[in-house]
Amino acid sequence: MKVTLIQMESNGNKIENKAKAFKLLKQATEELPDVICISELFLSWGKDFYGGKVEYSEIDEYQNFAKMHNVNLILGSVALKSSGTNKTTNTCFIIDRNGNIVGKYDKKYMYTVNRSHFKFSEFDDTIPGSTLGIAILDGIKVGIGICYDLRFPEYFRELTKQGVKIVFLPAHFRTETGKITWSILPEARAIENQIYFCACNQTGRSLCGDTKIISYTGEVITRLDKEEGVISAELDIDKLLNYRKEFPALEQMK
Repeated sequence: MKVTLIQMESNGNKIENKAKAFKLLKQATEELPDVICISELFLSWGKDFYGGKVEYSEIDEYQNFAKMHNVNLILGSVALKSSGTNKTTNTCFIIDRNGNIVGKYDKKYMYTVNRSHFKFSEFDDTIPGSTLGIAILDGIKVGIGICYDLRFPEYFRELTKQGVKIVFLPAHFRTETGKITWSILPEARAIENQIYFCACNQTGRSLCGDTKIISYTGEVITRLDKEEGVISAELDIDKLLNYRKEFPALEQMK
């Protein structure tokens, strides 16, 4: 399975963000991937989060794109409006080659910081999810996490127990609070679960970029630094399964 990740810089203007996203999505199709993933909250940023709220009907455009280009699409995440409340869910849509939504994951863990100079709680405006992010694309079971989920190894262990071979993590990781975390935990999640890990971050402003595709051994196959763009890699599931036979650590999961 060939995967392509998009690293982009979003601003507070949803219209501009959408135009940039489609430009990069089109660029990504030139890699002839099986799956394209874009970053978390690619239609909004920071304090302009509410300007990036999305209606369910707006996902149609991305479904049409997937069908037109015959590609599976991990739609990063969007701030999806929730009826009866001003809050949103932080939602990733998984769309197959036929333009069908085959999975939907609402971010489970809420980013919270309580420092003297910086306080933030995603609970204030976001409704947490309660289920695992799992879908089947081209016969391969893939898992979804979003940004702060990365800090919770038990979530990815459960994905592994459910048969996931590739994890996609669209993210919006800040440099100040997450640079060290981002440099270590994606590789750790790949190693401890013997999975391919596709860490797809935003870049620009106070974000750390460093989108990367990681092997089940923890080796970074390819990465971007801070620039916007796309990266691709061919992921060999047979090799992954053979590695699990050679190092049967997962058989000891309890």
